[in-house]
Amino acid sequence: MKLSEIWNARETFNRLALLRKPPKVAYRLMKYERKLSAELTLCEAQRSKCVCEVAGVDVGSIEAEQVTLMPGTAEFNAFLDRFNEFLDGESDLKPLELEMDALVDALDAESGNVLSEVDLALLEPFFGTSPDLMLVPNDDKGEELPAN
Repeated sequence: MKLSEIWNARETFNRLALLRKPPKVAYRLMKYERKLSAELTLCEAQRSKCVCEVAGVDVGSIEAEQVTLMPGTAEFNAFLDRFNEFLDGESDLKPLELEMDALVDALDAESGNVLSEVDLALLEPFFGTSPDLMLVPNDDKGEELPAN
């Protein structure tokens, strides 16, 4: 799993944590989110390091807390290059041994639970998938469609 998948899913996991689910599913997610949090802490530390390097200040200094990089500047672009290079690295975090279908079923059991398609797409790498959700090529347009 790429660090970028973890970084990009952080807000979705925050939303997921607030949704009601059966205790067994909630407990498994809570334990997994602790591992995820450790990876996010590593990502945040690297993000801060990249900002400080580009700005020419020492990490942990008073100046580091006040650094702002403006989008579109050479410094901001340099930061993006460095941070994205880091995020392209692999994480030791493995997907949770819970099928995505089981998570969706658990969330569906409680009225009021809502996740968008984007949220589900961001969560998918963290969960297993059942064979009937595997994608097969569509010969007509080269797109992928559900197998069923």
